[in-house]
Amino acid sequence: MLKRFEKASVVLATVLVLGGGSWVATTRPAAAQVLFEERGSLAPMQNEYTFAGKAGDTVTISMTSTDFDTFLVLQSPSGQEIASNDDYARSLNSTIVITLPSNGTYKVLARSFSGQGGNYLVTVRPATPYDQAYSRATEVYRTGDMNAALTAFNEAIRLDSSRPEAYLDRADVHYVQGNLNGTRADYQRAIALYEQQGNSDMAQMLREQLTYLDEVPPQ
Repeated sequence: MLKRFEKASVVLATVLVLGGGSWVATTRPAAAQVLFEERGSLAPMQNEYTFAGKAGDTVTISMTSTDFDTFLVLQSPSGQEIASNDDYARSLNSTIVITLPSNGTYKVLARSFSGQGGNYLVTVRPATPYDQAYSRATEVYRTGDMNAALTAFNEAIRLDSSRPEAYLDRADVHYVQGNLNGTRADYQRAIALYEQQGNSDMAQMLREQLTYLDEVPPQ
């Protein structure tokens, strides 16, 4: 945010009465004394990291933290913002999966969504086939094409069946399509995976959601 401190240009209006009529004359006061004047700019609280990329390479950029809600921005070698992400894969962590458009030095901006600070980890690595499939699936889902989204999530799960977020996202597709049995099955699989990972809180939350879903008559 750019804050500007400038002298105010104040115009005083003086009313003069002459022979029963009146007219308005304007005069400017002497310049007020300035105690402090400085121009500057404030950028969002962030850290910056760079990496060398090649056109056509597909990379996964992730930022994870248990202290705050992360936010990632990627800038091209020319300084243009080409991707950003707040929440990814059912978490407050951030991930960008992108095919780089050109050779050069890319800049990663690591931010806190709410301005809160804390510890975090930023990683840039080649994207795995699962990374690419899951990213495509989430993009297709956002377009509203549920048939294409179902195919894409099926592919992601085929590539890595240990990722509970893919089952939950596919469950959403089943639910939109009216396939409640498919939704229940994907929830149950996600619960089992979260339990295996030691994330009992998430597993319990999903059980509560599944209880609500079980009250809906099967179609």
